[in-house]
Amino acid sequence: MRVIFGLLLIFNWYMIWSYLDVFWGVDGLISLKTSLEYGSTIRFSLFDLMPNDPRVPALLALLNLVASIGVTLGLFTRTSMVLAFITLLSFQNRNDFILNSGDIVLRNILFFMMFSAAGKAYSVDQWIQSLRLGKSLQPKMERPWALRLIQIQFCVIYIATVLFKIKGSHWVDGTAVYIATRLDEFVRVPVPLLNNLALIKFMTWSTLVVELAMGTLVWFKDLRYWVLLAGIGLHLGIELVMSIPMFEWVMITTMLSLVDPYDVIRVERYLRESVSKFRYRFSKMESA
Repeated sequence: MRVIFGLLLIFNWYMIWSYLDVFWGVDGLISLKTSLEYGSTIRFSLFDLMPNDPRVPALLALLNLVASIGVTLGLFTRTSMVLAFITLLSFQNRNDFILNSGDIVLRNILFFMMFSAAGKAYSVDQWIQSLRLGKSLQPKMERPWALRLIQIQFCVIYIATVLFKIKGSHWVDGTAVYIATRLDEFVRVPVPLLNNLALIKFMTWSTLVVELAMGTLVWFKDLRYWVLLAGIGLHLGIELVMSIPMFEWVMITTMLSLVDPYDVIRVERYLRESVSKFRYRFSKMESA
């Protein structure tokens, strides 16, 4: 999960860097004064503590990139996560007018990951420690309370989403998907099939069912992977049709927190055995 999450942080950095002067620059759309006046009253941002200088956004963005790479590689993992969180929080609080739900979830999950043992497996930190000890270190089970917080946050998102949606009329009467796919600023690819009222209602109500299952039934081991598979299908469908940067991929990545670690070990063992068999067959073909 840490590796994929780190890649998401790098992609998020790329989006920040692409619009650095527009959204966070001294002469950008939202000045620091406007941000302080109309933004959140309770906030932390390094922008507020540093000079209002054109070089500051670039400096913080580069720090965020270094930290994101560190998270991905598992190099100084906890320090990298703390730095990534602080710089990400600084950018979000400097201009919170452009945030979407994906930005908030990315930040929240990163916060919980700071307290996890994410750097003790598949990381440069683990490799360096192995060299120091002169032996290979295998990942071991750690206290999972930080992971539990990520899982709870994941489920709360879906439960709150369903409760919020059923307060209105469009999700209840089955027309919400029709309305959402007619918002020009969000639509990526028009889908003619979504002109069918029966299909629209089915997709609207099935979305509620899947989201409710993601917040509740996912805790039942026998149902978990079926629920996660339905959730992946839901988010990939949204990603295909609509343009909501980061959110779908952040949620799909967070689903990895619910995968049983023993299943991860089984998959890893299977992949290693498959690679070994391929190498063996390839070497026999060469010798022949």
